[in-house]
Amino acid sequence: MSNITTRRAFLGLVGTSVLVAGCAEKKELSKGTAVAADKLKSLVPTKVPFAIPGLKPDLPGGEFVQPGYLTRPAAMVQAITTKPLTSGKEVTAMTPLWGTVPPGLGSNSYYDIVNERLGGSVRFNISDGNTYGQKLSTVLASGDVPDMVCVPNWELIKIARFTEAANKLFADLSPYVAGDKAKEFPMLANYDTAAWQYGVFGGVLQGIPWQNDPFPFATFVRQDILEALGLQHPKSGDDLMALGKAITDEKKKRWAFGGGMEQEMQRAYGAPREWRNKGDGTLIYKYETPEFAASIEFMTKLYAAGYVHPDVVANKDADNKGIFGSGQMVVYRDGLGSWHENLGRFQPDNPKFRQQIVTPYPAQAGAKAIMWRNEPASMFAFIKNGLGEARTRELLALANWTSAPFGTQEYELVFNGVEGKHYKVDGGKVQQTALGRKEVAPTYMFLSGRPNANEKSQYEGLVQSLYDWSTQAAQLLENDPFVGIRVETPSKMAGLVTPTEDKMQEIFRGKRPVSEWPKILKEWQDQGGNEAREFYQKVARENGRL
Repeated sequence: MSNITTRRAFLGLVGTSVLVAGCAEKKELSKGTAVAADKLKSLVPTKVPFAIPGLKPDLPGGEFVQPGYLTRPAAMVQAITTKPLTSGKEVTAMTPLWGTVPPGLGSNSYYDIVNERLGGSVRFNISDGNTYGQKLSTVLASGDVPDMVCVPNWELIKIARFTEAANKLFADLSPYVAGDKAKEFPMLANYDTAAWQYGVFGGVLQGIPWQNDPFPFATFVRQDILEALGLQHPKSGDDLMALGKAITDEKKKRWAFGGGMEQEMQRAYGAPREWRNKGDGTLIYKYETPEFAASIEFMTKLYAAGYVHPDVVANKDADNKGIFGSGQMVVYRDGLGSWHENLGRFQPDNPKFRQQIVTPYPAQAGAKAIMWRNEPASMFAFIKNGLGEARTRELLALANWTSAPFGTQEYELVFNGVEGKHYKVDGGKVQQTALGRKEVAPTYMFLSGRPNANEKSQYEGLVQSLYDWSTQAAQLLENDPFVGIRVETPSKMAGLVTPTEDKMQEIFRGKRPVSEWPKILKEWQDQGGNEAREFYQKVARENGRL
């Protein structure tokens, strides 16, 4: 999920002297901010756990493992008895979607029913999640934002002046939810404190967080196709290369790999997610490590061999899910949520469709594998600034309603729609109807976050498999020197992500030689990377991490 030409043009502006939100005067670029978690307590809600009577996981959760529910609760609890939308004003919202856009207001019974429960209408402006950063950059630059905006963290960190834009365009939420004030919004108070702290930008609480999985992504395979071909899961990078040869058959329109595998190979070779403590009082960034360089060489060979789907070769923002579902691609990297999303999307038309997760593997057989540790929050919902206290509270109440956790009627409605209409329950498991597949798409869920639960028991074996994988992956997590510190990326460094990684993508595709990587790396260092290192090292020393 990365950016394209329009975003590059935008970042070219915000990475120099032009501000987003239409501000034309020149200002010094942000050099980054960092605040230890304990110093953010006054800005964020005091956590008040929301307990659902009688709801107990079959598989107990842990610090890095979601609780697992092998069966569906016999009854759902109504968490919120009042309708959050009371003004009669329509709510406008901008959200991403990785899939087919559902029918809009007036032509969608799912929207009608949810809006009736809410007490007012939400009008979604839905954009393709694969190119969402392009739309986001354009909207921020215009300064004209809807009432609520969903911003994925992986897009946010690439925008050089995001904090400055957020402070201008979005509301300060602390006056409404800081400390015990959050009791007015009990579903929001139910979030982990660390997730809320990550919603602070430039010292202002602005993002309603989507509480994160501890793991950013995994390798997934079309298990049905692998078994038909008599092939096993990869246990190393060497295995991946062999799979590429065994799977790829251009005449049958079948290729081994989709996009994003470069990040899995960076992890497999042992490069850090971002920064690593060298042990000598200094930090090294992932780009600078020999492991990262080795992953580039590997990916270049993968592309050169013709094992990557041509749509991905032609466009790094190609729809991986679509070609994975069609069977034209068999192995790709995605977030953990894609597992149940793809099963729900593709199994109804292809009952043989089976997606399976791959145990974390190293680049070389026998080497130690690592897992990257995710940030506390992966997305944020922002509320437009300047709407006034009453409207801001109303939108927070909307976010509170959509934040209800698994085991509540609100969660059930947001994720599944109405029983008997959008889904049926067969053997204690949810099965979407044809109308549900057409109308129910991830929309309201992007207006907030919620505590995570591994509960998609309607998909055979998924809950147990995800639980087992997470338990194993948790033992491989690499230590992050900035855990517990809210660090905002310096603007120069943020603005360098896209041009640097675009050049890396060109190396994969043979448009630049591998030998250019040291030159690209030096440009990154000279144009802001070294300056960022000094900032991060200072933060790490001040917090006892170096």
